[in-house]
Amino acid sequence: MNNRLVRILILLSQLLIMAFVAFICVYAMVLDIDSSLMHQYIAGVGRVVVVLLITVAYYRTSVSRMNPGNPFLIMCFLFLALSELRIIYYFTLMTGWSLIPPRALVRTVMGAQFMAHFTLIGYGVHYQNNEHNAMIRSLLIGMAAVVFVSIIIPSAQSLNTLWCMPAPFLILCIFAATTLVVHLILLFSEPSVLGAMRHVGTILMITGSFISLVYGSAIVANIVGSALFALGGLVTMIITLRNSVLL
Repeated sequence: MNNRLVRILILLSQLLIMAFVAFICVYAMVLDIDSSLMHQYIAGVGRVVVVLLITVAYYRTSVSRMNPGNPFLIMCFLFLALSELRIIYYFTLMTGWSLIPPRALVRTVMGAQFMAHFTLIGYGVHYQNNEHNAMIRSLLIGMAAVVFVSIIIPSAQSLNTLWCMPAPFLILCIFAATTLVVHLILLFSEPSVLGAMRHVGTILMITGSFISLVYGSAIVANIVGSALFALGGLVTMIITLRNSVLL
């Protein structure tokens, strides 16, 4: 992300996606046609706010004219925002308005989740690596591979049944488990408390995102998963603001 214009375009895209998701959630809560889905919209707004706070904290402390930032983290924020488009599925259930074709929505959310995990794995593998060009190459090659996997695997017509299918669920589990292992290794090898807490925050976000995504149709699972995601995000934000070392 050496090019400043590219970073601005990525950030602008992320902000537009989050604004769109927040608008859909607030609009759905105002309509209040189906109160049984209210927890989805409240949790969706909460997750979007958390991603926004982390993004602001990271760009404020770690991205400047001299430091282009870690490309894996910059793309991770974008894909976390993209994955929140899942709320459109519940909005369509409530109103019958199909804002995005169902199959395209499923592929987008699935791919965004795979990408978010991949970028966190890449961030861990290249932790404290200052070779920016090497990270860019790894990021582009990895993203191409994840896109290929997201296209060729079978998917469902709706998000409600996507993670009941063996292939998408297995791949998501592999990504999530790999991400957890990478950050657990970094957690126990990190010499500083602040650095260790950053990985704790990431682990909480990974766990919460998995629970709220796969089991989000259940109220308790959605609340617990979103709460873990929010807690991990807040920890990450605080650590980022307190420790603005090169990431």
